[in-house]
Amino acid sequence: MSGNCATSSRRRLPHIIAAICACLCTVVVIGLAPQTAMPTAQADEGQRQCQAGIENYITDTPWTNTLFNVEALHQQSTGKGVTVAIIDSGVSTENPHLADAVVEGKSYIPDDDSKGRKDVYSHGTIVAGIIGARRIKGSSVVGLAPDAKIMPIRVFKALREENGQTTGNADLFTLADGVRYAADHGAQVISISMSDTHDLPAMQDAVKYADKHGALVVASAGNRLTSSSTVDGMRYPAAYPEVVGVSAVTMELTSTEDAIHGTQVDVVAPGANVASTIPNGVDCGFNDGSSTSYATAFVSGQAALIAERYPDETPAQWKQRILTTANRSHPDERDDEYGWGVIDPIASLNVALSDNLRGPNINGQTTQLQADRPTDSITLAPQHDPNALAKRIIMLMTIITVVICATAWLHTLRRREDSDS
Repeated sequence: MSGNCATSSRRRLPHIIAAICACLCTVVVIGLAPQTAMPTAQADEGQRQCQAGIENYITDTPWTNTLFNVEALHQQSTGKGVTVAIIDSGVSTENPHLADAVVEGKSYIPDDDSKGRKDVYSHGTIVAGIIGARRIKGSSVVGLAPDAKIMPIRVFKALREENGQTTGNADLFTLADGVRYAADHGAQVISISMSDTHDLPAMQDAVKYADKHGALVVASAGNRLTSSSTVDGMRYPAAYPEVVGVSAVTMELTSTEDAIHGTQVDVVAPGANVASTIPNGVDCGFNDGSSTSYATAFVSGQAALIAERYPDETPAQWKQRILTTANRSHPDERDDEYGWGVIDPIASLNVALSDNLRGPNINGQTTQLQADRPTDSITLAPQHDPNALAKRIIMLMTIITVVICATAWLHTLRRREDSDS
């Protein structure tokens, strides 16, 4: 009897181990599944789905609101009277945060008479929410410049993956036309959450045109996951001297994995676990491969706040405010990963521009002088990821699962060899 039991147990052992592997794999898959809702908010099931047409409300305070102290910030400036042009996939006016924020723009899509007020891809609407979402009842989501006007300039419908390449994006000629349109129609800030490896003269001319017409261009320094090239290096229009080039950081204020680095990086801003708006819905949290797109939106919102507070300054002076007040470990140095540091909107509103500021001057050159920094500027502190421990546990479980499954496979293989012999 004991021999039969032992034999039966040995026969059942592979099945038992396989069952354990299946359970562990299920737990690991669940733990590693993408979370569309922001981890810092206690979202209900509807928020996690973030589906267009469903009213999803984020009720907890987004970490970026705390980082930038938006309550104090909005006592000083809200972007009122400033128009921000968003050159992107369009902006949906069906979202209640944006219904009263969007003015007439332009669409470069054939047979599209929406004047930019249409978005089937969500990207432009997300960017618009970060910049200018209005406060609405039941939601904690609010834009960095909640009184700014949004001018949508629709230059593409949607991005697609084909043969490992991202297609469907707008070409630089269309972007250049969009920049000129925005400058001609009163935009003080032009937000471009896109980048290209090519230095196109028409694009550079358009940027210079915008600068001469009183508009500051803010552009993405590049995303690895949405770019035809994943190599660090120059990206345009971010690399032009008139433009603020933006890269992205996580909640811990460290560079995101998909951010492209290079001399085009002027500053960094939040690009992970951000809360914003979606077409035909309300709120959603985002932590995908578009981190510098979201970071560009935050800097565009900051530029709108500055433009309201200092309407008589030039775009170059607005840019200097953003760069010199960014938080960095050494006031006289920049690097290709973080540029001049993490943006500090309150400090940028209060700094007194002069030739004695440490960091870049109005011409982009570095001075080695003592900064005349405001005493009431906020100090940005990293926001720790509340799921960090869970992620480490899941990783450990993954390793254990692989070991157990490998052991089960070897045991089964050995039994088969023994039976064959």
